[in-house]
Parts: sequence; C-alpha cells; structure tokens
Amino acid sequence: MIGQALKLVGTAFKFLILVVVVAGTYAYAMFQGGFVSWFLFYSVLTIIVLTLVVAMFTLRGFKVERKLSATTLPSGESIEVEVIVHKKRYQPFFYVRVYDVVPRSIGTSSHQRALFFFSFTNKLRFKYKINQLRRGEHQLSTTQFSFGDLFGIFEKKYKVDSNSTFLVYPRFKLLDKLPGLLTSQIEEGIRPDQAIDEERSLAGVRSYAPGDRLTSINWKQSARTAKLMTKEFETFRNDGAVILFDPYVNQASSRTFEQSVELAASLIATAVKRNPQVTFSIRTSSWQAYDVSNANLAQALRLLAKVQPDSATIPSVHKMYRDWRGKTAYVVCSELNADLVGAMSMMKEQKVLPHVVLPDEVVDDQIIIQQLKQKGVQTHILRMSGDLG
Repeated sequence: MIGQALKLVGTAFKFLILVVVVAGTYAYAMFQGGFVSWFLFYSVLTIIVLTLVVAMFTLRGFKVERKLSATTLPSGESIEVEVIVHKKRYQPFFYVRVYDVVPRSIGTSSHQRALFFFSFTNKLRFKYKINQLRRGEHQLSTTQFSFGDLFGIFEKKYKVDSNSTFLVYPRFKLLDKLPGLLTSQIEEGIRPDQAIDEERSLAGVRSYAPGDRLTSINWKQSARTAKLMTKEFETFRNDGAVILFDPYVNQASSRTFEQSVELAASLIATAVKRNPQVTFSIRTSSWQAYDVSNANLAQALRLLAKVQPDSATIPSVHKMYRDWRGKTAYVVCSELNADLVGAMSMMKEQKVLPHVVLPDEVVDDQIIIQQLKQKGVQTHILRMSGDLG
C-alpha cells in the first residue's frame, strides 16, 4: 500500500517537472524569440506528444525464442542461452528491458537481461550463461518485458511464456572395481548363489580326483561303490548385476542425496563396461526395472536426473526380489534404516547377493551396519575421489 502511494507521488512529481519544462521553454521562446528558442520549444513538445502516442500503443506483439548450447549435459557444467525477441518491424517503443527468468533451482546465472532502445529491426538478441547446473529436468519458461518513455513517466510491464527444456544428468565416473565384488566370480560366469545352493545344481557324480574339495564328496554313493565319489555340479553362466537406487530420505542432507545419485550413476556406468547383463531398478511408487547397456545408458541417466527424495522406506517384501535371484544387487541409498535390513534379509532368502553402497557423507549408523553384517550383507562407503571401501 505504501509502495503504491510512493509510486503515485513519484509519477505526479515527474508530471510536474514535465509541465515546468514545457512552460519554461515556452516562456523562453516568448521572451527570447528567434529560431533557436522556438525550435527548442517545439522539439520538447514533439517529444512529449510522441511519448503520449507510444504510451497508447499495445506492446503485446513480442514473441520469445531461445537457443540452447545443449539439451543434455552433466551437472556442474554451464549452458549458454541465446534469447531472440521477435517483434513487428514498425512496432514503436522508446526502450525495452528484457529479463529472462532463471529459477534458482537450475544454477547460478547473471547478465540474463538486456536493454534495447528504439530500433526498426524485427529481432532483438542477447546471450547469457547459466553456471553450476544442478541435476534435474529444467525449464525456462518466462521472459519479462518493461517498456518506458524518455522521461520515465509511463512504464508498461508484461510477461511472455516460451518453454525451453533441457536435462542435466548426474555426474559419474568409471570405477576401478565394483564394491566388495568377487570379481572373478562375476567375470568368469559363476552365480553368487552357487556356493549357497550347490545341492540344487547337482549334475551327477564322478570318481574322486586329487584336489577335489572334501565337502563335495558324495558319501552315500561312495559307500555303495566302495570308492570315493565326488559331486559334479552344473556350470552356471553369470546372471548379471542389479543396481538399485532407493531415494528414501529422512535425515540425510540434499548434498548427501545428490552424492548417492552420482554414486548410482557411476556404478551403472562401471557395471555395463564389465558385464553385458545389467539391470537398473529405481524405486518410485514401486520398483521399476530396466535392462541397461552401453547403447541405452542415457535412459538410466535420464531416470536418475529426475529422481527426487522420497519419505517412504524400502519395502521389506516385493515380488521383484524373486526376479533378481542369482544376481548381485548393489543397493544405493542416502541413509540406513531398519526397513532396509528387512529388505536385504528377504533378498538373501531369494538367493540374491545384496551389497549396500553409501556415499561418503552418509550418517554412520553402526547399529544398522552391524545388523546388516549379521544378515550377511556387506556395507560399503564410496568416496568418489578415491577407490571403493
């Protein structure tokens, strides 16, 4: 209310000054006479009339177009935006201020505004940069215009909507190894549940040979044949790996959550380099699973670019856990909780080999870590600047 009153007072004061200027130039022309004094008076009068005429024109014919230097790029990088204002060639204005609105959630920006004076061109252009881009799918949608006269009496403002979308995916790097992984097992094609469930993969028996494990001796068959017989097991091909991202956040900071997203992206990129069978699963309302390869790695990054923190904890029981039987599962999360222990226990029962992977800024909950250890689940802290722990 006070601001509007001050604005009205300021406008009235400008009008008063304008009247004084007109009266002064007229008085000067009357008393001084001559071409110069009357030229000065008519020039001032002409400018004032033009100001009034321009003020009566509608200025809503402006349209905005943006050209982006990229439509997909990693977080932390910069993007250059060129704003092109289209107008009618003879649309009058004394000056126009153009301000392209950049939400703070996108990144840091400056110089996203420009000032143009009267011009007959039908395109007005300017460029600016957005630095330190944050992860997510972003949209530039609003451009603000301010028009005014030479005396600052009249000012018109309005907004133009024009959507420009770009995707900022999480940063990632290729890791030297996957956390806690029996690398030879994965790369040589041995299923992680083979040692746990050997009886189910029994292919037959054969005579004992030096070097065979004593635990593999079939004592019943040996008693029947009066010589040592060894169980022979089926050779499994590798069933691959699963990268799971759990977006649960209760106490973790936004920085920790972003680190966990980057960690998941790094694990996916590393896994597809080492193994042709990689599944990426992300929990939204339910677990959503996608097969990932080098060819469609961008799909997984796009999903991670859009993920947001979730207050719901991981379900202890889910039908998809059975689908991951025989696979190594890397569960990436921002913080530990009791429901996570239940979910890891259920995965173990389904013959999944789960690993919990955390960013280095996670709250160190030793009680939960010990509970996971008792369930036979390893917990790993990943420092993105170094190797896996």
